[in-house]
Amino acid sequence: MATALPPEDRTPFTIIRDTFEYPAKDTELIFGSDYAHSEYVIPMARFKFFDATGKESTAPSIYIRLGGTFNTQLSNGYQETSGIFGGVEPGKTIGVEGGLAGFTDLLGQVKGSALEAIQKGLANALGAGVGYIGSAGQSGKPQLEFLTRKLFNSFQQVIYQGPRFRSFQLPFNMKPTSYQEAKIMRDIIHTFRVASSPRGNTEDKLAPDDENALINSVTDQNQLDAINALPDEQKRIKLTELGLDAFNNDVGTDITERSNAPLTFGYPDMVQLEFILYKKGSGTPSGVGPNIDDNLDTITMLFQSEYCMIENVGLDYGAQNKMVFLSSPESAEAGDYFPSEVNMTIALKESVLITAGYASAEHGTAGRTIF
Repeated sequence: MATALPPEDRTPFTIIRDTFEYPAKDTELIFGSDYAHSEYVIPMARFKFFDATGKESTAPSIYIRLGGTFNTQLSNGYQETSGIFGGVEPGKTIGVEGGLAGFTDLLGQVKGSALEAIQKGLANALGAGVGYIGSAGQSGKPQLEFLTRKLFNSFQQVIYQGPRFRSFQLPFNMKPTSYQEAKIMRDIIHTFRVASSPRGNTEDKLAPDDENALINSVTDQNQLDAINALPDEQKRIKLTELGLDAFNNDVGTDITERSNAPLTFGYPDMVQLEFILYKKGSGTPSGVGPNIDDNLDTITMLFQSEYCMIENVGLDYGAQNKMVFLSSPESAEAGDYFPSEVNMTIALKESVLITAGYASAEHGTAGRTIF
């Protein structure tokens, strides 16, 4: 039977630094394809977990039946920028040693920016008819624009800012049809919550400063001689500063130990997302790919992402303004009562930028029909 945390484990204003555990690595958490769903060909989302360095995590692989639509967007950033002159000749690239050098030489002859020079010359030409005062400079530009009913061209162009990381929003509607499937649902939720949370690092400690650390850290003999040649007063000030640093470190260590708070947080785990077609008992054909386990009933792989960060794990328990709990003789005996419906939303952000070469190679992958 599940029990609440004891009072000593619920101390306020602290951060738990205990070790964490996933469900067993050798198990695969599959939801929505077995039991009452086993007769259908089902699109499944497969999640494989990795640590922050890309090493395979201890978390088990997760398979969840897809629901609704899947949205993927390939976004690129553009920004409107003023003061961009000239044009681009189709098929011609300005080289560093050619046109670019000549263009910078031209700009170097202009006092101030090129845009300011052009606007000032135009203001002098227009100002003769409206009594423009040269000493007003650029501060008179709005007045001049108003009187002449002409607007200075700011020479705007659209400048490319680079690709953006893809984001995925994955909603899952989980309605367990048996006690076993309800337990799988709980393990899936547990895995995502642990994988998306930072690690409380208990190994990083504040180390006291050594008053000779400055001298010992200098390996160059000339620098060492320069430090030893300091006047006594400067040496005394330096030793005082090091002493204060050591005191602050000692106090910081004591505060850290009393608060049970880690000094650093470790990055959460990453995840790789795949979409597959799955049918119970269909067998695994050859040529599906190395990322699909051989013992699974996979028909084909439709989509595969790069490593993704888990930005958000949203859980909605119940539906239609009510919450109903699942029970059976087996679950009642164990003291487990599960929500009959859970809507889980996983928000991911891919860690790799998509280039033209990547998109072309992805399109040529066998069996890939979702991009």
